[in-house]
Amino acid sequence: MPTKYVHTSIDGRSLKLSNLDKTLYPSLGITKAQVIKYYLDVAPLLLKYIADRPLTVIRYPDGVDGKSFYSKDKPDWTPDWIPSMKIEHEAKTIDYLVPTDKAAVVWLANLACLELHPTQFVRANDMKPDFFVVDLDPDEALDFERVKEAALRLREFLSRYEYTAYLKTSGGKGLHLYIPIVPEASFKEMFESVKALMKIFISQYKDQYTLNISKAQRKGKILLDIYRNYLSNTTVAPYSLRGRAGAPVSLPLKWNHLDGLKRSNIYNILNYRDYLDANSDPWDGWRKNEQLLHDRRGKSEDTDPDDERLNLYTKKRDFQKTTEPRAVIKLNHKDEYVVQLHNASNLHYDLRLEDKGVLLSWAIPKGLPFVKGQKRLAIRTEDHPIKYIDFEGVIPKGSYGAGEMWVFHGGKIIWSKKEEKSYEFTLSSKKLTRKFKLVKTKREDQWLIQCDADYDHYNVNNVVDPMLASASRKIPNSSDYAYEVKWDGIRVIIYYQDDRVKIISRGGNDITDKFPELQIPDMFKVEHAVLDAEIVVLDKQGRPLFHDVISRMHTKATGSIERASKSKPVTCYLFDLISLDGVDIKHIGLGRRRDWLKTILKTGTYYRLSETFTDGNQLFKAIESQGMEGIMAKDQNSPYIPGQRSDHWKKIKCRKLEQCMIIGYTEGQGDRSGLMGAMHLAKKEEDGSLKYMGKVGTGYNHEMLKKLYQLLSNLNEIKKPIDDKIEEAHRTRWIEYKLSCEIEYASLSSNGTYREPVFIKLNEEL
Repeated sequence: MPTKYVHTSIDGRSLKLSNLDKTLYPSLGITKAQVIKYYLDVAPLLLKYIADRPLTVIRYPDGVDGKSFYSKDKPDWTPDWIPSMKIEHEAKTIDYLVPTDKAAVVWLANLACLELHPTQFVRANDMKPDFFVVDLDPDEALDFERVKEAALRLREFLSRYEYTAYLKTSGGKGLHLYIPIVPEASFKEMFESVKALMKIFISQYKDQYTLNISKAQRKGKILLDIYRNYLSNTTVAPYSLRGRAGAPVSLPLKWNHLDGLKRSNIYNILNYRDYLDANSDPWDGWRKNEQLLHDRRGKSEDTDPDDERLNLYTKKRDFQKTTEPRAVIKLNHKDEYVVQLHNASNLHYDLRLEDKGVLLSWAIPKGLPFVKGQKRLAIRTEDHPIKYIDFEGVIPKGSYGAGEMWVFHGGKIIWSKKEEKSYEFTLSSKKLTRKFKLVKTKREDQWLIQCDADYDHYNVNNVVDPMLASASRKIPNSSDYAYEVKWDGIRVIIYYQDDRVKIISRGGNDITDKFPELQIPDMFKVEHAVLDAEIVVLDKQGRPLFHDVISRMHTKATGSIERASKSKPVTCYLFDLISLDGVDIKHIGLGRRRDWLKTILKTGTYYRLSETFTDGNQLFKAIESQGMEGIMAKDQNSPYIPGQRSDHWKKIKCRKLEQCMIIGYTEGQGDRSGLMGAMHLAKKEEDGSLKYMGKVGTGYNHEMLKKLYQLLSNLNEIKKPIDDKIEEAHRTRWIEYKLSCEIEYASLSSNGTYREPVFIKLNEEL
């Protein structure tokens, strides 16, 4: 059969997908299209653990019942936008793929790469592992409860050495423990350290656990497989599928869910979402718990206690009031950086670069430049201690630097030049790789930072498709959710740069000129932002008038637009932040994105923050009493997923029930050919006249349509009983109105007809 291709675009990358209907998991009938859909859904989470890491894959081109093969070298047809990294092994040099974005994940899924196995280092770490793995691999005869017991014992044992263990299913019969470490040891050093530690653990349970790989020698025992910690070996990634019957997922878990786990392959492509909806990313923030290998601690701790480099830092702070870390010079971190967003007297960014046991620090009022040749002022401040690398919190009022501080992004520095008055370096992280120059000016403490190359991490000309919500009739009962008003207006993406606003509708149209009142200079405290919003026209009670805002969008003449901006001014409710000062922040949790949104927005008439509430039921009652559309429930830990409908966001609409007379129906077309298309509805006024209420064409299944059509077509046909002009009049049959029905609707339109009506039932037994 000929190959079938589908062309698509993922975050601006063009992809050609093939054979989407090919079955890859025959026992469940799972097709390649479903596999791609799965990887699209989990990509924001998966990329936390595979992005910027050389990757080995296992391909199943003919499905899991066919032949499979490991693939390490990148294929000849790999797109130019997927980077690679060459690693020398004893036998040969391998050029590994290094995925960095969602498009690369989809490209791999299209190759039927069901299993993804990343290395234990990112490119910037100079092949230094940043976690180690213990794979609990039980003898076939052992019960899964024994594996769970081993995981708990090992977790407690590791905690004695100040390690934090993270748990995931293997998707097979065992469990995996991941332990984050500071990336400063070689693979050989890491392996020997872990091996010695596991020997201590096994000495306490000699009859239950072993390091012996031979199956004959480990009968009745659980292998602590630490051999995956060699440079040449890998472990299946968190959120990767497994190439096994049942389409299991290697899923990260919270430790308190281990007790109820029945087997390690219980989560699969069909049920994984239930767990993630309830628990978001169970390993969120795992890198904050990294530790030096236990046998390497203290080897390069503090420097000379007479070192004065942090004296000024200490002098400026009262550690009885501030929670900032105390001044300790440490040499056990290597070439790390952090950029912090600091909402002090003026919102600015702090750049901190690790060098010789301290963090060299600059305050950058306008943020890091991201266009080649662009220069920005950087004010040199006092050196900071290494522990400031992950400091977040509120510096109390009256203290030096008072205000809230967040980690904006961080990673590794690749130094090119270090001189007293000049630095050149590359900042490298999962979401950012940029080269910079820092040069001191003649003025005291004033430097200039310059971007040394153009980077396309965020291009303001690329249109972002808005994230979509799933419909729900229930308000989630979870502390992970916050609740907002569902504004009934025009969904837009706002692009702000250089004091100019560009407004793009959900359909991708530039509608900036329709709303001149939203062109407000200096509306945000930053240089660049991409925001998600809804434009509404409000009545005197603060309720949105949908007809008025739609009228505004369709107004064409310049003079008419200006007059409408004064007679029917709009309000732009902002509810999400997608990019900030050139950095894509979609992967960051919604709660933090909203914190930053609130921080960068200046007060004003036309732009407002869409407030959140903790009590969804109370908000729903208030909105319902006002006759408004409904509420939104949003998981505060969720990433921003452009163009996709997700259960992270749920829309709960206020729906009203009403009884109406059926006064006619349209003849069906397409898949409703030979049946009814929609029913015309009306209500009887006090004077006996009919008030036309519109049509209802949804809420029926095929069997119901057949019964309704048979019933309605048997009624006598009459002349049109209303004066209203209607669509599809030529396909309408007006009938004697002997039947009534119950419908559900969202609100009334400006002409008094139902908006979003749904058929519930006929007021007569069918």
